[in-house]
Amino acid sequence: MKNINSISTNSQAINSKLNNIAFGVILVVFLTILSAFSSNAQKCTYNISVKNNIESVNKEGRVYFMELQNNSSDEIEVKLSVFNKNSEKNPDNTATKNNVFLTATFLNETGNDIEGKLVLKPYELLNFQVKVTVPAGTPIERWNNLLVNAISDKCPTYSPSLTLYTFIPNPDEQ
Repeated sequence: MKNINSISTNSQAINSKLNNIAFGVILVVFLTILSAFSSNAQKCTYNISVKNNIESVNKEGRVYFMELQNNSSDEIEVKLSVFNKNSEKNPDNTATKNNVFLTATFLNETGNDIEGKLVLKPYELLNFQVKVTVPAGTPIERWNNLLVNAISDKCPTYSPSLTLYTFIPNPDEQ
């Protein structure tokens, strides 16, 4: 009888050790997967900013001075896009139904055209411009909301954006 109890106790001890080992292996796998996701998320740390996103435009247009910051240790290529959103609340709380469409282009820091693709080295800060112009015949004393997006193929689930608010004043009152 003593041998059976001894075998049973040994069997329970072995099962307990196997359970602890299995739990340890599962924990290591989980932490490895979590680390992989964390390292992928680290590659997706860039942001876009502007000092003033509310401006008026004159007959020459308006230039918004923007920054794109790579906060990761990897080089990334960021594609910029801009479109007339006109659904954000206007800064003066007027209805967006009267908002107008404006034309926008991307320029580098020195004012030359860029095609909307920027390559940023690790931790690099890049300056660029969004030039907004008013097409002929556009009504005055109206707002426009432009949405600027920054997208990287390395970061398919992350795309920072911001809205530029441009007012078209009456040129006779300037």
